[in-house]
Amino acid sequence: MSIDKPDWQSLLKQALTVPGTLSKAYSVFHNYSLGNQLLASFELASRGLPLSPIASFMRWKDLGRSVKKGEKAIRLVMPVTIKKKAVDADAGEESADGVRTIFILKRNWFSLDQTEGEAFRPEVIVTEWDKVKALVALDIKEVPFEMADGNCQGYAKRGVREVAVNPVAAMPWKTLFHEIAHHLLGHTATGDASGVMADGPSMPKCIREAEAEATAYLCCATLGLPGMEESRGYIQSWLDGEEFPEKSSRRVFAAADKILKAGTIGLQGKEDRCTTELIKQ
Repeated sequence: MSIDKPDWQSLLKQALTVPGTLSKAYSVFHNYSLGNQLLASFELASRGLPLSPIASFMRWKDLGRSVKKGEKAIRLVMPVTIKKKAVDADAGEESADGVRTIFILKRNWFSLDQTEGEAFRPEVIVTEWDKVKALVALDIKEVPFEMADGNCQGYAKRGVREVAVNPVAAMPWKTLFHEIAHHLLGHTATGDASGVMADGPSMPKCIREAEAEATAYLCCATLGLPGMEESRGYIQSWLDGEEFPEKSSRRVFAAADKILKAGTIGLQGKEDRCTTELIKQ
């Protein structure tokens, strides 16, 4: 079975020029400080729970999930504003003089694994493409998502062919294509000190993000999956008016073709030599 490909040249032109919308998925959760993320990691590890997105009791309720009975909240540092007192020299009494902020530990937060409810975003299944076959053929492993930041949709690990998709990702199918593309395009040869390339609001603008998202855009368009408008917004946001190089276009076409073929033909073995060369260019 093969997949009929639309005009990718025209699709890529649309991705670069037709207005899109930057997904609100990057601001659903609070952005916790590095210190609080480490605290959350320690708290959850002490209970034998993996690191996963965290939110307050009410925030999970807003997102359609409830905290499991008997679950104990984790402690994080939070700022508290209190009145600042000053001594009135004339009256010899304390008088209000502005406010000050102190930081205290409070138990207000729960991880995704401490909640229950319907799947946050059910994964889309397409009959023309098999995710399991594609990952095996591409020699890429999907691993559990281990970040406290719920706004991060997914990441590709540096140095190992592994990807992770946030279980509460708004569009997990698009995120998976994006992270696979990072590996196929050679982006994971570099990264930050944590060893991952995370996709979230704090990522610096660079051509690698536009390439990975353009690959995901073509895959979604070819398979008839939703998320095109958000994908265009993502691409254009990172490019910020900069021209998308012709070399990048060739790399994106090759990567998208490789992803789609891997899931369509299954365990075919090594990809076409010309496709590999295009990606390396």
